[in-house]
Amino acid sequence: MKTLTHRRALCVLAACVGLGGLLPATADAAARPRSTYLQHQPVRRSTVPPNLTYRGGRVLGRVQVDVVVWGGWSYGRAVPLQGPRSIRSFLGGITASKYLDWLREYDTPTQHIGRGSIEGVYTVHPPAADDHATVTSAQIAHGLHALINAGTLPKPTANRLYVVFFRSGQVVSTPFGNSQTDFCAYHDTMMHGSSTAYFAVVPYEANTRGCHPASTSFDSVTTIISHELIEAITDPGVGLDRLAWYDRNNGEIGDICAGVSAPASVTGGDGVPYVVQREWSNRSHTCIATR
Repeated sequence: MKTLTHRRALCVLAACVGLGGLLPATADAAARPRSTYLQHQPVRRSTVPPNLTYRGGRVLGRVQVDVVVWGGWSYGRAVPLQGPRSIRSFLGGITASKYLDWLREYDTPTQHIGRGSIEGVYTVHPPAADDHATVTSAQIAHGLHALINAGTLPKPTANRLYVVFFRSGQVVSTPFGNSQTDFCAYHDTMMHGSSTAYFAVVPYEANTRGCHPASTSFDSVTTIISHELIEAITDPGVGLDRLAWYDRNNGEIGDICAGVSAPASVTGGDGVPYVVQREWSNRSHTCIATR
């Protein structure tokens, strides 16, 4: 199946380019959409005060997260996949918490953002052609298509977000950078038949110097995941140039706050505290985690 995804992101220090090389019809010609958590965050990308504006795209009203482990889980006990205070519990707890409640300020005239849930955890074996030591963004999209077609992963829905984790030793490569030196994660969009599929890519980060925004490996991973989670909720179609909430000078809701404000602790719906990135609030004119 032909991949129709146009990936966005990679701003290295102050320079920003779009991975797909296309400008969105809804954005100013001077802006290129970006959706990447960078390893080297500038203090501020623009002197223009941040303000997210709605560009007409979809938001994920009640996000349904599916964790996808690409071949094997490498973190071990430092970042458990399942169990108490794990990646599964984090995504279940944080999507059912106050961390999502305040996002109602980014409702649209026809869409409401509410709490979400985690739907499943899948350890998958992608096609061998898509599972080398270096995995390209095109191979990730091709592999997801194959896994969905085979019934290994559930089909895309209006609110489904696949969060895809890669193992130690694998480098994720895009046309404008890689996970060794440039970025910690990104979110993207592709067409699967007539459906839109939303996904986030999370390379293995334990040995990557620029991917430790918090004091522990677990808290650093949850901080980075939360950045992509909230961006995928408020601007899910960025990879197909279907912008929702975006700032032409400063990027998406998480880009504005990455490297600018300290991570925050938020109690999940499971009663467990988790560390997350603060996100930009137009209403509060600052980066917040809850209201």
